[in-house]
Amino acid sequence: MKLRDRTAIVTGAAGSGMGRSIALTLAREGAKVVVNYRTSTDNANAIVGHIKSRGGNAIAVQADVFTSDGCKNLVNATLEQFDEVNICIINPGAGWHPDPIDKLNPDDAMEDVRREIAPIFHLMPLVLPEMYKQKWGRIVAIALTPPYDSPAYPYNVGKAARVHAFLQAYGQAWPNGVTFNVIAPGPVPAIETLTEAIEQSEHRTAWRERTSTSPQDIGEGVTFLCSEAAKFISGCVLPYRFYVK
Repeated sequence: MKLRDRTAIVTGAAGSGMGRSIALTLAREGAKVVVNYRTSTDNANAIVGHIKSRGGNAIAVQADVFTSDGCKNLVNATLEQFDEVNICIINPGAGWHPDPIDKLNPDDAMEDVRREIAPIFHLMPLVLPEMYKQKWGRIVAIALTPPYDSPAYPYNVGKAARVHAFLQAYGQAWPNGVTFNVIAPGPVPAIETLTEAIEQSEHRTAWRERTSTSPQDIGEGVTFLCSEAAKFISGCVLPYRFYVK
């Protein structure tokens, strides 16, 4: 397994989207996984239960990663259980406010940008010092491919800020053995059930028969960037394309 003995925090991992598939895929490759969530307790526990049923190691941690206290609680719970953090996946971000710039609500727009950046600013001082000591770490964010052309202006601005926060950081982290990379898809359809998400993560029928980018594709990309195969990749913005019939 590619990530045996590594500990990974996956923020926003209890929904039906990319975070869940990332958590399942990292666990498949041997990582000890922290399934972070805000409100979906049952979903988080179900994911942890599945990982443990396959011989893996995982915990669910409730924490709001848009706040300083939430990030501290998340990292403290991880260290208490696993003693270290080797991988940190920054997943949840802006809301969706598609109003044009002449009609946008400034408070909503500012909140969108804050939610993209807050997990980075709150989590990095908590996880990087120990990664630097270990001379090994992987930080991956989910963002959007430039030129950030979704229909929502503040969403685009927030995603651009997240990407450039990573592009500014990777040079500082590189001498310490830590990589910063971005996975940058467009809209990725949810996987409706945990059963199907598991089937895709195990490369069974639902994976082979997918017709466009799925959360599992994102999980595979994240896992690659966290592996030794990507040791010399940092500052990457990895795009995903969509097949349309």
